[in-house]
Amino acid sequence: MSSSKTKRILLILAFVLVALQPPHSHAQAGSDRERILEIAGRIEDTYGKLQSYACDIEGIYFSSGVEFQRYRFKFYFLKPDRFRIEFSRPYSGVIVFYTDGEKDFVSRPFEAFPSVLYRLSVDNALFKSPAGQKLSQLHMNYFLAFLKRNARELPQDRSEFRTDEETVSFWLNARDYLASKVPERYRIFIYKNIWLPARFERYDTEGHPLEYTLFKNYRIDPSLDRAFFESGYLAPELEPLRP
Repeated sequence: MSSSKTKRILLILAFVLVALQPPHSHAQAGSDRERILEIAGRIEDTYGKLQSYACDIEGIYFSSGVEFQRYRFKFYFLKPDRFRIEFSRPYSGVIVFYTDGEKDFVSRPFEAFPSVLYRLSVDNALFKSPAGQKLSQLHMNYFLAFLKRNARELPQDRSEFRTDEETVSFWLNARDYLASKVPERYRIFIYKNIWLPARFERYDTEGHPLEYTLFKNYRIDPSLDRAFFESGYLAPELEPLRP
């Protein structure tokens, strides 16, 4: 058999083998990426339309697969850049006021003494999460940039999209959200009715849990005055008595 005829036969066999592959095997990586980016787009659209939001957040942290710490706080945000965080665990009664992009924040540690205020660096170890997350990494834009960057730059396979009555969820291959260095896996849950985060589960590459973050009781566009995000703000029950 001539070499040219052999090449033609091999070429035909190659085409046949490719044609016999199920479509799923060709498109899976791209389709997973596209679906993740589509969800990111819906979150971005939702965020673009709101002016403020509030929710309850619980952070659960693990060491060697065993839970060792929980954080609970109420989170308030007012566009474009104001945050107010009211801790109930582990710093019960502490309120933090932060403007996105600033290097410092203000802490009001004593509910009974609202005039006692401390200005601290965003790098202060006491106000980083057990995983090392800073106040400057709490903005929704930070999460969206993390989600879109990793969906585009890393192979996305085995995403395992699932939908139930409340959420859509998927796996994301990503570099850690703290410094974008260590490869990790994230299970991300998004509320379908409001298209905002419901839950993050963070794992190392061996499948050990590192942290879970739960978002509950969203209030979209609550009536929040800008003064509410100022460290000098006093709630009515804390205002001094007038003669």
